[in-house]
Amino acid sequence: MGANQEKEKGAGNSPAITQRSNSKEIIDKKDKVKKKKNNTNFNIGDAINLTNDMIISSSGDPEKDYTTMNCIGKGDSSSVYVVKHVLTEDIRAMKIIKKSRADREKSLEENKKEEEELTNEIKILRSLDHPNILKIFEFYSTKDSYSIITEFCPRGDLFQEIVDKGPFNETYCAFVIYQILSGINHCHNMNIIHGDLKPENVLIVDKDKNEFPRIKICDFGTSKIFEKGSSQRKTVGSPYYMAPEVLNRKYNEKCDLWSCGVILYLLLSARPPFGGEDDEEVIQSVQSGKFDLKSSPFNTLTTSCIDLIKKLLVTDPNKRISAAEALNHKWFKERNSKELFNNIKDERTVKKLINNLKKYKRDAILQEVALAYLVHNFPQMKEVVTANKLFNQMDTDGDGKINKNDLLKGLRSKTDSKALEKDVERIYRNIDMDNNGYIEYEEFVRAAVSKEKFINDNILKFAFRYFDKDNSGEISREELEEVFKQGINDKNKIKEALDKIIDEVDENKDGKIQFVEFVHIMTKMLK
Repeated sequence: MGANQEKEKGAGNSPAITQRSNSKEIIDKKDKVKKKKNNTNFNIGDAINLTNDMIISSSGDPEKDYTTMNCIGKGDSSSVYVVKHVLTEDIRAMKIIKKSRADREKSLEENKKEEEELTNEIKILRSLDHPNILKIFEFYSTKDSYSIITEFCPRGDLFQEIVDKGPFNETYCAFVIYQILSGINHCHNMNIIHGDLKPENVLIVDKDKNEFPRIKICDFGTSKIFEKGSSQRKTVGSPYYMAPEVLNRKYNEKCDLWSCGVILYLLLSARPPFGGEDDEEVIQSVQSGKFDLKSSPFNTLTTSCIDLIKKLLVTDPNKRISAAEALNHKWFKERNSKELFNNIKDERTVKKLINNLKKYKRDAILQEVALAYLVHNFPQMKEVVTANKLFNQMDTDGDGKINKNDLLKGLRSKTDSKALEKDVERIYRNIDMDNNGYIEYEEFVRAAVSKEKFINDNILKFAFRYFDKDNSGEISREELEEVFKQGINDKNKIKEALDKIIDEVDENKDGKIQFVEFVHIMTKMLK
C-alpha cells in the first residue's frame, strides 16, 4: 500500500496489513537472541534498543491527532487520505481499513488475536531501516477500522510516471533501479522477501534538478520472512511482474530480482517484457521466459544495460543475479548512479555532518530514545535527507549498514584528520547503540544531524507524548517501563534502568517526569 492513489479497486498505496504464517516464530527467535545479547555485560544504554518500538500502536481515535485534508484513493474496504499532524503540522498519509461487520461482532479474544497478527506484521516492517523504504509511523485500531500512518510521497508512483513520461534514458533508469535494488538488498539482508514489487509500489518523494526521482518502496503486505536456503510456496504478486518460480509455487528472495528486471525493461521501453490479452496469456509469456531485446530501444542500448537485463530476467533463480551483485554491476558505475543519487554540493554541510558524528556521545537514555523517535518521524526533513546522502556514500554495498572499514574509508575521503582510526573507534562506541557491529541508517542520521533542528515546543510535545501514553501531562514509572522493558529480562535490571532514567530527568524528585523537566533535558542535549 502506498501513500498516494489507488490503481485498482480495493488496492491501496500504503503498507498493506495481512496475515503471515510462521512469522511470529521467527521474530520471537530473533528477539531471544537480542535479549540474550543485551543481558551480557549489562549496561543501561546498551540494553535499550532505540529502534525497537518507533511505530506507535493505539486504540485511540486518529482524528484527535490528525486533520484530514483530502482523499487520494478509495477501494471497497479502504481509503487513503492526506493528513496533517495536529501538533507538528507534518503532512502524512493515512490508510483507513474498515472492519467488516463480522470483525466487529467477534469476541474480545478473537479481536485480540487478529490485532496481534496485524501488529506482528508491523513488527516485521519496523525491522526495515533504509532510506528507500517507506516509513510507517503509527497504527490505530478502533471499533470500526484500522488506520495506518505513513510518509506521504507527493509525487505519485512510478507507474504513473512511466505512463506520463516514459520511456526514459539509461541514466534516469539506472538512477531509479539503483535505489530499488538498494532497498531490496536491505530487505534480503534482513531475510525479508517483498513479493510484490511493481511500479505502483514504488513511490516518488521528490525529484532532483534533472527531474530524476527519489523513491520509496512500499506495500509489504505480501512480504515474507524467509530462512536462507528455504523456499516459499504461496503464490503472491502481480502476473506482469511475477517470476516463473513463483507461478510454480517454489521460490526464494530471488523472485524480487526478476521483478526488478521487469521494472527496468518497462522504464526503458514503456512496455512490459511479458504481455498478453489476459492474466492467463501473461502467465504463459512469463513461463516461456522469452522477451524482445532486438527492437527499439533495446537495439540502441549499451551492452552493459542489456547484460543487466539478461542477468535479472533469468528463468532459473539459481543463475539469477542477487541484489548485492546487481548493485555492483558495471552499468551503475558507467552511469555514476550512486554518485548522482548521493551528491552533496555544499562541502561545508558535509564537514558539519562529520563534525556532528565526531562530537556525538551517549547521553541520558530518555534523550536518546526521544531523539530516535524524532529522527524516525521526520525522514523528509532537509538535513535528514542530506545525512542520508552521506550515509549512502559510505554504505559501500548498499545494504543499509556501515561497518568500521566503510566509515574509515568514507572519512578518509572527506577529511584530513590525523587520528582517523581513533575517530572511527569513538564514533562506533557512541553510535552503534545495539552493539551489532554496524551503524544502521537511523543510528547514523541521529548522530549526524544538527540537533537544534528539533528545538520547537510542538515537536518536543510530540516526543513527550511518545512516553506519556495516557496523555496525563506527566510520564509515570509504569509508562517508562512500557517503553524500556523490551530487551531486558531481569526485573532487577529493569528497576535499575528506570531508577537511572528518572534520576537523570526528575528535577523535583516526585518520581514522575513533567513536560518542563523533559524540555530541560532535551534542550540541553539538542543545543
